[in-house]
Amino acid sequence: MRKKLVFFILSLGLLSAWGCQKESLHSAGTLFLRQSVDHYKVFHGAFLDQGPNLKANGFLAYSLHQDAFDPKAVIVTLKCSDLQKGLDFVRSDYFLNAMNKAGCGIPEIWYGLDITDRAYQNEPKMAGGIVIARNEVRSFKIWKKSFDAEGPHHHANRRYVASNRTVHYCPALGGGLAAAIVVHNASDIKMAPAFMDSESMRGEMEAMGVEGLEIWYGKNLEQGLF
Repeated sequence: MRKKLVFFILSLGLLSAWGCQKESLHSAGTLFLRQSVDHYKVFHGAFLDQGPNLKANGFLAYSLHQDAFDPKAVIVTLKCSDLQKGLDFVRSDYFLNAMNKAGCGIPEIWYGLDITDRAYQNEPKMAGGIVIARNEVRSFKIWKKSFDAEGPHHHANRRYVASNRTVHYCPALGGGLAAAIVVHNASDIKMAPAFMDSESMRGEMEAMGVEGLEIWYGKNLEQGLF
């Protein structure tokens, strides 16, 4: 009986370890930061100065956006080869202090493993905007199946062109809900809030099992490669 109990405990430990490994963040992913800035030019210079450090910590590309509702806030996307390593760096005192000296507030950080790869290129001036929707879901697998079943997502009432759509997965770490982060470019960011908050879209999200939703809207500024 004692041997069986020991085996059972060891089995649970192996299953637990397998589960943690399965949900590991040590894979390609994207970070999304939103923070206040005193002066964009000062922030921009400080951010680019961090380029070598970001590259050394596995970051591959970035994009910068002005918050569509708050001109004193910026949204940053960061593509990295190792999401956990990247997350540790942007949360480090070194990086936070460097950005704080440039007049930046403490960033709110969203992150997710890359389910689909987001395209970046060196583009110092960009038109349009970005929509980043963080969907809290109990089952990412069920949500993704429903999302894929919607096909190309060509909604008649969108009133703008959506492109470069990607999906990112944040595991339910710490007992909370998992998150599906859906990102797309918008040809006219002014049209996006009305569409994303429409009754039809809310109903569609509810049908896919979304239990919580927060959306960031940004005006495109630039993107580049490290």
